[in-house]
Amino acid sequence: MRHRSQHESARRVSDCITDLLKDQPFFGSLALRLPIRADTTRDTLAADGHEIRYSPAWVAETEADLIKTAIARVVLACALKHHTRRADRDRQRWQHASQLVTHGLLRDAGFKLPPDTQAWDGLSVEQAYERLPEPDDAEAPPPPGSNHADPFAPSTAREEAEQDDQTSETVPESDDSNEADDGQQDSAGDEDEANDAQPDPAEQPGDGQTGSEDDGNDARQSFDPAGTGEVMDASGADQPDSDAGPGTPDIDQQEQAWDEAMHQALNLAKAQGNVPGAVEEAIADAHRSSFDWRTLLRLYMTDAAASDYSWSVPNRRFIDSGLYLPSIRSEGMTTLAVIIDTSGSIDTDMLAAFWSEIRELAAEIDPQQVIVLQVDAALQDEQEYAPAELPERIQVKGRWGTDFRPGFAHLEENGIEPAVCLYFTDMECDDYPETEPRYPVIWCDYGDGTGLAGEPPPWGERIRIAD
Repeated sequence: MRHRSQHESARRVSDCITDLLKDQPFFGSLALRLPIRADTTRDTLAADGHEIRYSPAWVAETEADLIKTAIARVVLACALKHHTRRADRDRQRWQHASQLVTHGLLRDAGFKLPPDTQAWDGLSVEQAYERLPEPDDAEAPPPPGSNHADPFAPSTAREEAEQDDQTSETVPESDDSNEADDGQQDSAGDEDEANDAQPDPAEQPGDGQTGSEDDGNDARQSFDPAGTGEVMDASGADQPDSDAGPGTPDIDQQEQAWDEAMHQALNLAKAQGNVPGAVEEAIADAHRSSFDWRTLLRLYMTDAAASDYSWSVPNRRFIDSGLYLPSIRSEGMTTLAVIIDTSGSIDTDMLAAFWSEIRELAAEIDPQQVIVLQVDAALQDEQEYAPAELPERIQVKGRWGTDFRPGFAHLEENGIEPAVCLYFTDMECDDYPETEPRYPVIWCDYGDGTGLAGEPPPWGERIRIAD
């Protein structure tokens, strides 16, 4: 009977992820990257950046929409790196903050939230944490943008503790020996009740789950006050100042992997025309602050290779858990277009650094061809290369004014639709094509960040290139 129940729970989780892939591809593709396993020590569903763990009992008795919400919330929290940033902050208070700042994004994306769920908009998890009341300060005012007047509802454990405090005067204080003797003191029942709340050591998760107890909260205990999934610390994330020893995960590498994962998920969702606006903005803000231009350029180039879901070859990572889920396949890149602004204001040193990066990326991604256009106020030069044939240096041609239209017009006139177009420029121009190209455009801006028009480009992505 227990095996049948676990199998049914695994099937329900699989169905929920499948629905997310179809209806919410950003969240579904993030969830698809994490192994999923049953964990009876969790109250609901949790993630630590390495895997998703779920309580079979909770899955069996919870409606599918709320399971999908919990999956989406924990992978969103990981994408925002809530699992690596807690440091020495109070674990339960951090959990409240993480839920508050992600609930609004989930709400705006169309997810169903439990009744009376709170959401704080426009705050980072650190800001929400600071505005939450201290454990002994229940009168702290709510932050701006809160959709509830109460800063947060106390957890069941806290309510029970307050009730215990109210009755403590009638309960005689007992020493250690009496506490261990069942039935000898009136407080023994309370002691047994507290012991029952602790997870069975035999059911503790195995290697890979660690936590800090410096704030009085045992990280092994499940804590999900809103019932929307909990985010656990990544291994080593609660000890930011400790020396990395053998086998200690590199938190920077974990964060880098999640930044890459969320960027790829965002592009997959864009390809399907299903990107939650508020989520895209929050991810973009976190994304821009995390990388230098070389890393961002590498991410955009990698994601330009067409990717999709394939059901013909199941994702082998989940087969052992009884989950039949699709794998993500890549078809590679066809044409890479590079347009170089060769007007009189060109920075040759920045061009050299940019071109060096292009040569490395082209060799790594291996597009079918690389088309290089030199454009000032008109098309000055066109070259077509195989990835391995890109020259070490660019011989600049032009040095007149700047016009963004000729390069795009040349691609259109010749029927060239690249997988991605990189435009190296200082943005000192406001002459754009009237219509946005059908392919992705990345403005590689080495200027002062304002441009001639004083506004961002009307379309495309923008990367600030600087030393």
